[in-house]
Amino acid sequence: MLEWVFAALTALSCNDAVSPTIVAHRGGMDSGFPENTLPAFRHAASAGAHAIELDLRATRDGRVVVLHDPRVDRTTDGRGYVHQLTASALEHLDTGDGIRVPSLREVLEDARTLGVELLFDIKPAPRLDLEVVVTEAAEHHRLDGIIFGVRSLDDHARLTLVQPDLRFLGFVPSPEHIEAFLHAGVEIVRLWPQWLARQPELVEHVHQAGARVWVTAGKASVDELSALAALGVDGLLTDRPGDAVAALHCR
Repeated sequence: MLEWVFAALTALSCNDAVSPTIVAHRGGMDSGFPENTLPAFRHAASAGAHAIELDLRATRDGRVVVLHDPRVDRTTDGRGYVHQLTASALEHLDTGDGIRVPSLREVLEDARTLGVELLFDIKPAPRLDLEVVVTEAAEHHRLDGIIFGVRSLDDHARLTLVQPDLRFLGFVPSPEHIEAFLHAGVEIVRLWPQWLARQPELVEHVHQAGARVWVTAGKASVDELSALAALGVDGLLTDRPGDAVAALHCR
C-alpha cells in the first residue's frame, strides 16, 4: 500500500541514525496474540519495546476499555458498537483463545511491572470521559510513565484542565496542523511515512520547535523501519516491535 513511499526512503542510509524509541502498535499486531490485549502487551515488553500504544473507548455505562474500532465485530466474537454495550456484556466477548477485552484499569495495573511507557490513543469516542481516564491513570499507574495521545486541540485543552502537567503526543490530522499542536505544547508529534516522503523537512521543523517525531509505520519491514530511522525520527509505532528492537539495536 505504501510501497512507493518506502522505496523512496530506503535509498537513505541509517548508519548514522540514532536508535529510535520502539513503540508496539496496539501491543504489536504481529505478536500472535490479539491486538490491544494483556498478552500482546506483555509480549511486546518482553521483546524489548520501549512503549506500548493502546486505544481507548468507553462502554455504555462509562467503563474505559482498550479497543481500537468503534465496533467489536472485527476483534471479538460479538457484534455492535462499543458505546452501546455494557461493561458486563463486553467482558463476555472473546478476542481469541479465551482472551478478553481489557479495561484500562486492568492494563494500568498489569503494566506497572512491565517497565515500559504507555501511549494512550484517545479516540473521539462516545461516552469516553477524559477525567475518568486521568483519574484511573493516576490511581493505578505513574502519570509520568504515560503519554496522552490527542487527536484534537479540544481534547488537549480538556485534559490540561484536569491535570496540567500531563505528557502529550499529537496525532495531527495533516501536516498543516503541526504548528497548532506544537503551539499547544505537545512534546511529540505523530507523522505518517507518506508525509515524510513528500516533506522530509517536517522532521527538522518539529525538532527545531523542541518536540520529537514519532511515525506510525505499521507493518513496515525492518529495512523500511531503518530508512525511517535514517530520516531522524525519534520513535516508530510498529506492528513488529521485536524485529525492530533487534534490527535497530534499541535494547
